[in-house]
Amino acid sequence: MQKVQFKQYNEGEVLLFPDRLDSTISENHLVRIINHTVNQLDLTFLISTYSGGGTPAYHPRMLLKILLYAYCLKLYTGRKIANALRSDITFMWLSGKQYPDFRTINNFRSGRLKDSIHTVFKSLLLLMFTEGYIRLEEYYCDGTTIQADANKHKVVWKKNSSRYLEGVKARIDSTLLEIDKLIKEENERYGEDDLEILGKADSTRKDRIQESISQLNRIINKENSAKSKKSRTASRLKNELEEADLRRRIYEEQEHICGDRGGYSKTDPQATPMRTKECQEDLRPAYNGMVGSENQYITGVSVHQNSNDGTCFKNHMEQTMPLLPDRPQQVIADAIFGTEENYEFLNGQKIDALLKYPSYDKEQTKDFRENPFYKENMPYDKENDSFLCPNNKQLIYTGEVRVTNKNGFVSTLRNYECRDCAGCPLANQCGNKRQQGSNRTIQVNQNLEDYKQQMRQKLLTDEGKRLMKNRSHDIETCFGDIKQNMLFRRVHLRGLQKVEAECIIVAMAHNLRKMNCASAREAA
Repeated sequence: MQKVQFKQYNEGEVLLFPDRLDSTISENHLVRIINHTVNQLDLTFLISTYSGGGTPAYHPRMLLKILLYAYCLKLYTGRKIANALRSDITFMWLSGKQYPDFRTINNFRSGRLKDSIHTVFKSLLLLMFTEGYIRLEEYYCDGTTIQADANKHKVVWKKNSSRYLEGVKARIDSTLLEIDKLIKEENERYGEDDLEILGKADSTRKDRIQESISQLNRIINKENSAKSKKSRTASRLKNELEEADLRRRIYEEQEHICGDRGGYSKTDPQATPMRTKECQEDLRPAYNGMVGSENQYITGVSVHQNSNDGTCFKNHMEQTMPLLPDRPQQVIADAIFGTEENYEFLNGQKIDALLKYPSYDKEQTKDFRENPFYKENMPYDKENDSFLCPNNKQLIYTGEVRVTNKNGFVSTLRNYECRDCAGCPLANQCGNKRQQGSNRTIQVNQNLEDYKQQMRQKLLTDEGKRLMKNRSHDIETCFGDIKQNMLFRRVHLRGLQKVEAECIIVAMAHNLRKMNCASAREAA
């Protein structure tokens, strides 16, 4: 039997690094792609934020490199990145064997880089456009919810704050009325002409509270502290009023923070409760990340506090278009984006739109096409401006109404009504939500209907079908890579601006990883 042999191993032996750190790093390694790419970026604006003087600072280009490389490797906290700088040879090579601590890394990410991240991302997009990674022929757009770095159990709901505020105001008014009575008795006793406090007008409640407290203090002082019954009553009313006023200010502040949102998290007041794909059971503090892509490269990023993608679309485009090297030729998005406001916006920007509207898929079903009671299937008489119902009765134009959405966009709805639905044999099938005995009415947004007709014609073409099919695997692949491969399902910073900066860093890391894969395929 032959003797077993092992390679020599001495765990306590002192080892030396090679003279060149990159001697063990392959030519097509991801760290080389990041180093080469960031060296080409224009960081003039970022560098200009340094004032000079004092101890020399770490170079922002080096810090940006290690941040992007760390995010590519799913290292998202400053301590993990700082540890990698001292234990990973690729990080050592990338940083030039410099070892910034976790505070320096965190301060750079949430400070200087936060304010400059859009210019850095713009520089990367220009480089990708120049080298042919993106052409901006297509802009696939969608949104995804990302959990905030916030406690899900510390959520303030606007409805609760409003309800509590009304209760506190009622309590204040009741206390003020009781104070009125006490002050009136005090005036009759001492004959002083103190200001009368009225306990009804809400507009002066804050002034009346301060005046009431002053009056109660005078009563307490006159009655020789707590020795009399009137003094004890005044002290009690003062405590009740001050406590209620404090609660009032708290609830008013909560309502102010909520704004148009349904609630917020105490640990991150700019996060909004949303339903995420990772947790469908309850609402959790989160942000809505809107992303645009082409060839599975992310070309636009914005973060919003509203979970409705269609409502955020215009704002997303206004933020991302100035960063793009060129105007996108065509925007493709799913049904939630198909609103009149979004159609109008893209039309004004001279950008071709392929936005599926919410009812498009339903319109393709047999049940919808064969149902004559839907307004879309009713014959329209343009000359008389009327619709013809299945019972051959006209729905006549009766006027229009203007509706304003949360973004301030105004839509014009035209109202049509059948003059006589009494005794109609089709009443049970026509508008089953109508009240008994009322005439059938419909509302038509003619401007939106014109846009929908344009979308129908595009979506039914072979090119339209191809683009909508590409949309699903182009933008969704970006989300899948970030959430599944990079395990980035929750942000690590707090506040809308910081969260957006981190999401852009993630998008840049995703693009660099994909550029590395493309380079590897070309090399093979």
